[in-house]
Order: sequence, then structure tokens, then C-alpha cells
Amino acid sequence: MNTINFPTRRLLAYFSVILAIATSFTALSLVAQAQAQQEEAIVGYRILGESQAGSHMIQLQVSPVTPIVGTSRFAVRIRDAATGEDITDAKVTLLGAPAEHGEAQYTLVLNSPVDPIFYLSQLDLETEGLWALEVGVATELGTGTTVMTVQVDSRGRDGTGNGWGTALFSLISLSFVAGIGWVWYSSKKALKRRDQLR
Repeated sequence: MNTINFPTRRLLAYFSVILAIATSFTALSLVAQAQAQQEEAIVGYRILGESQAGSHMIQLQVSPVTPIVGTSRFAVRIRDAATGEDITDAKVTLLGAPAEHGEAQYTLVLNSPVDPIFYLSQLDLETEGLWALEVGVATELGTGTTVMTVQVDSRGRDGTGNGWGTALFSLISLSFVAGIGWVWYSSKKALKRRDQLR
């Protein structure tokens, strides 16, 4: 007759509790990781915000992460506000209007079969300052609109945010000076040799 003695039962119970705790932590970790991935921006983009518009949750991202005067790219992610599921068959529009002066920009925002979660588009933000971005969505759930803002910086070389550009300009200028110096030195040396051969 096979019976489990008392220490073996305690050991089995101990391992069962450890296994249950490990399984719980693993499940919680996977859920947290999935939520973090849902909230991560696309590489090279920055999330401007997310808000509910009707039955939709609308997330807006921008690239470059610090927009400057010129073309900026936008990514819109739309989810069912009740279930949190991504909606991949929406009609999406984007209207950008400067707070002070300049012309408003309007565009359709489209997704692709390769990555249907994100709807992508671009606007020419022609003036610096604060821009209001109105995202309009139409799906089977109805329509919704939300407005977010983005600060657009000037393209000027004022010494802020353009360290790489300044370094590159300095390097190119230095290479021109070095090249001119090398040509001058080489020609002097060649003239000196020519005079010595005479």
C-alpha cells in the first residue's frame, strides 16, 4: 500500500504554492508587457496624446519627435473605447491649423495592409508656434472628433536643438580649410623643387 508521508505532502504543497506564485507573476508580466507595447510610440515618433471621441479611443503620434517648420508625419491609432480592440477599417481625416498665422492644412489619413493598426499621413506645418490638430474618425461605431496640439519650432540656426547640424557644418568648413592649405603647401613645395632643378 502506497501512502505519502507527512514531510512529502508538505513539500508538494510548498512546490504547488511556488508554482502558482510563479505562474501569477508570469501572467501579470505578460499583461503589463502587452499594455506597454500598446502604449509605445512608433520608432521615430512621439505620442502627442490619446482621448476618447464618441465610441473611439484616438491616439495621435508625430514625427520628428520635436517638429520643426516643414513636413511632419502623423500616425493615428483608433481603438474601440469599450473593448480596446484596434479598428482597421476607419475613415480618418486630419486638419492642422496654426494658432496665430498661416494656412490650415487638411489631409486624409490612410493605413496599409502591411500595418493596418496605424493610419499615416503628413502635413506641411509652414509656421512656427502652436498648431491645433483635429482628428476626425468615422466607423461602424459612429463618428468622433478630437483636438490635440503640437508645438512647431523654427528651422533657423539659433543654436538650440541643432547640435549635429552645427557639428557637421564645422567639420565640412574645417575640411575645406585643410584642403586649401594642403593645395597651397603642395604647390609651394612643387615650385621650390622646380627652382632647385634649374
